[in-house]
Amino acid sequence: MKPILIYDGNCRFCLYWIGIWKNKTEDRVEYAPYQSVGNQFPQISLDQFERSVQLVKPDREITEGAKAVLETLAYNPGLAWLLRTYQNFPLFAKTAETIYYFVAKHRSALSSVLSWIGKGN
Repeated sequence: MKPILIYDGNCRFCLYWIGIWKNKTEDRVEYAPYQSVGNQFPQISLDQFERSVQLVKPDREITEGAKAVLETLAYNPGLAWLLRTYQNFPLFAKTAETIYYFVAKHRSALSSVLSWIGKGN
């Protein structure tokens, strides 16, 4: 089983970033909207799906938020340093999570900004 990053398929901002991350990880990671695959993961609540991305790893461990994004990007060996930084520098990890959840909470407004600048079609 490949790792799978589960995201909000109704979020244009999310779809924009999923496209970038797919490009970085190529075929090493699967990506799917929770609206399509959420029922396959009953251990993840609807609230968790709506709050942040969820990474289900091959060993079935689940991570979310900035950690999930950085673990996903680490499947590209050239980007693994981001995860190592997260793991080894608590201030970096706390800052990354704070920024992630701020952005996630305001993703609707950020979707509008992407549309305005022509990036979130």
